[in-house]
Amino acid sequence: MKKAFILFSLSLISVLSIAQISINKIPISSTQTLTRDVPTLEISSPNMMLIESEDQDASTKGKPYRYAKLIDCDIDPSTEGLWEELENGVRIWRLNIESENAKALSLYFDAFWIPSNGELYIYNEDKSKVLGAYTSRNNHESGVFSHEIIEGDKLCIEYVQRGSGNPILHIDKISYAYRSIKTASELKSFGDSGDCQNNVNCPEGDDWQDAKTAVCRLSIRIGNSSYWCSGSLINNTAEDCTPYVLTAEHCAYDDDNNNYATSNDMNQWVFYFNYEADECENPSSNPSSNTMTGCSFVSKSSNNGNWSGTSDFYLIELNNSLPFDYGLYVAGWNRSNTASSEGVGIHHPAGDIKKISTYTQSVNSANSGNDWRVRWVNTESGHGVTEGGSSGSPLFNANKQIIGDLSTGSSACTPAFYLNGYDFYGKLSESWDQNGSTNDRRLKPWLDPTNSGVISMNGKLCGSPMLANFNAAYTHVQTGLPTQFYYTGTGNPETYNWTFYGNGVNPSSSTEASPYVVYSNDGNYTVRLDVTGEGDNSSYEIKSAYIKVDQFGGSTEVEENKHNVNIFPNPSSGIVYLSQNISDDTEVRVITLLGKEIYSNTLLETLKIDLSEFSNGVYFIEVRNENSFTSERLILNR
Repeated sequence: MKKAFILFSLSLISVLSIAQISINKIPISSTQTLTRDVPTLEISSPNMMLIESEDQDASTKGKPYRYAKLIDCDIDPSTEGLWEELENGVRIWRLNIESENAKALSLYFDAFWIPSNGELYIYNEDKSKVLGAYTSRNNHESGVFSHEIIEGDKLCIEYVQRGSGNPILHIDKISYAYRSIKTASELKSFGDSGDCQNNVNCPEGDDWQDAKTAVCRLSIRIGNSSYWCSGSLINNTAEDCTPYVLTAEHCAYDDDNNNYATSNDMNQWVFYFNYEADECENPSSNPSSNTMTGCSFVSKSSNNGNWSGTSDFYLIELNNSLPFDYGLYVAGWNRSNTASSEGVGIHHPAGDIKKISTYTQSVNSANSGNDWRVRWVNTESGHGVTEGGSSGSPLFNANKQIIGDLSTGSSACTPAFYLNGYDFYGKLSESWDQNGSTNDRRLKPWLDPTNSGVISMNGKLCGSPMLANFNAAYTHVQTGLPTQFYYTGTGNPETYNWTFYGNGVNPSSSTEASPYVVYSNDGNYTVRLDVTGEGDNSSYEIKSAYIKVDQFGGSTEVEENKHNVNIFPNPSSGIVYLSQNISDDTEVRVITLLGKEIYSNTLLETLKIDLSEFSNGVYFIEVRNENSFTSERLILNR
């Protein structure tokens, strides 16, 4: 039986989400006083009874996991919305769009061209999420465009024209998301995946930090519906970072109407990279992501939508090269027909944040040799499975090489006996050259353009080794008291530039590695970090409404109560010494960026710590006694 894998108010100004390829700017409406009566266009909601019936039927037929219905509309700046004339030849157009009870909205442009002096922004009502500025960089020869979802049932469009010229913008569809979207108040997760799933930054993912960045969530348009699937960037023997994404053929096919996604549909597919929890626990706010729009077909497992008896693969190429600052990895692969003894699957079940499932017994050949059959095991954090939306995701061997992509299966979180269900991944060895004799039915011409004949190859980083991220000691802070911020990203920054938005926030900026910040007023506050490293490496992270402040929050002790301890050398090649000027027993812990404890001991006056068995990277040394606490960043660099 085929499983349905188809699966704060801001106190100062709102800031940009790390999102689609765009310019890091702020909408004019956030910095200038403009006319307030911006018109609102109300879009009728779809027939949910009909949609639920269709989805129930689809769940028994192995169709992709639909999460949104596209609603017809006719929106053009020349006929809808409000234009305003500002100083210095600047004109601004704005329009609010609302569709009652939508979980999220997004816009589909059937005509899209922005002149070199134009900027387009799309944001939610309180600007806690802002997409853009989209500019002429987002123009594509297809003339179409779409963007990542905006949670909630309202969104706002703002176009800014500096000088002469007019955009060509026409919206013919509104995507009405009705499931697999969670708000910040729904803390379980941000999709509908089962409780047994493991976030990719749980301990199970410690050894997969490069490979995980190859895996993406796909929002796939086919006609008037949008679906969640998963996929992965994949390397080729030229190692030129060609942006190939491997997914499953059934993700791109509408078997009700017997047609594939059209080229226009595919130019409006949206790819979400780095959509994951920072830690093992589910986050308290929706994580940011990096997105790209549009792709083209390369090859597939069948020529008529009948992937039964094939390896069910679909290879596509993104419309844009991989942005350097996304920090993405193109995964390696192994096309041998030798069974892998252990490895993982990484995926986005039900469109949720990135998850990881583990197998420790050899996969088996199945379905006339077209598939690898895998059974997942219980691990430290849970029992990973796959679900609707996981389709097309990669199966990795122990060498972090893709050996197949997910086609079908029966694993699930509930009932409990489904935890031991089997899943089936189309074999890379079959997809390589066994599904057909033409280039559009094989992987070989695309993944081995040098005709090397190699059986396997490793992955490659195709972006900056620096990917900014940070955590706060407390994200729920007591009014008038401080919290401390820590860098938790990759790479070794040479400079830090923090921006703490809001009234009554002290300091409002800092260049320290781990600054203390006092929040004097109740509210929700946004934080931004820009880091730079050697050469041109740079990255930034913005967390909107990240800090909640009220009388019930916690606090980090400030410098006068900070434990005075010396840690040297730092950076270290593996041996670290600690000393303190008091004789109290002091607890010492070393933890990874993901919060996993790798060492603990008691410090009297001096202590030697041997971390030489651990890999290079950033760690934290926590030092605590009865009266004080401190946490210092430690870099291992051999």
